[in-house]
Amino acid sequence: MSREDQTKELLEKILADLYAKQVTGVAPVGQSYLAAQDGQFLGKITDNQYDRDSILNEYGPYGSPYSNTSIFNEYSPYGSPYGQYSINNPYCSTPPKLVINDKLLGFVTKNQYVTDAIPTEGFLYTLKNDIHSLLSGQIVQNQVQARQMSGDSFIQAADGTFLGSLRPNKYDQDTIFNRYGPYGSRYSQTCIFNRYSPYGGRYSSLSSFNPNTSTPPQVYHGGKAIAYLTVNTRLRSRIHPDEIMNWATQNVRKYG
Repeated sequence: MSREDQTKELLEKILADLYAKQVTGVAPVGQSYLAAQDGQFLGKITDNQYDRDSILNEYGPYGSPYSNTSIFNEYSPYGSPYGQYSINNPYCSTPPKLVINDKLLGFVTKNQYVTDAIPTEGFLYTLKNDIHSLLSGQIVQNQVQARQMSGDSFIQAADGTFLGSLRPNKYDQDTIFNRYGPYGSRYSQTCIFNRYSPYGGRYSSLSSFNPNTSTPPQVYHGGKAIAYLTVNTRLRSRIHPDEIMNWATQNVRKYG
């Protein structure tokens, strides 16, 4: 490990220790907040981003990407794609709960099978862009809509199903580049490369590999539909599914 990496690691550890000392662990009565199902308080939902306990305070214990009690820390139990209580784990059955004005609104998660699930993308978009709607209990509920509004690049099926981000990062759970994720694994039903799925089979009307379909998936770039993802040569503005990863590598940012 280089000296620069060692210094960075040491600084991150110091920051994590400082944030750990600031953690209250107690949910405020009569307010809006996010809390993990292991009892850990994860920050206030407030329009005052300078509040030390605000989930939007990037220097506080609940908003910093270096804090172990922040959903923005991709290595924490609450922000990691593998965390037991994480908003970013698509297989998590115990995601954080969102409380607005002392009332349980639902559970923020990427696991669509959780009862009263609030899509992570919709929650984060509303949190960062329309905090007052969030405080009144209104959230962008559709994952695809949230990604469009955020200017993301992704694939969407004609039936509305999200089929993966085009971010060329093989460690991102949401991307088609992750061979072990729900959108990149050839064994997943939401992967265009699974020849037995509705979106990758030769005979499905929703598939990229059906040469006759008029309803293949679409490619979104910068939040806008730009092309069909299909082998059907009769459709204009198309990208061949075998070329989509090369296209994304050249046109989509790897991070954020």
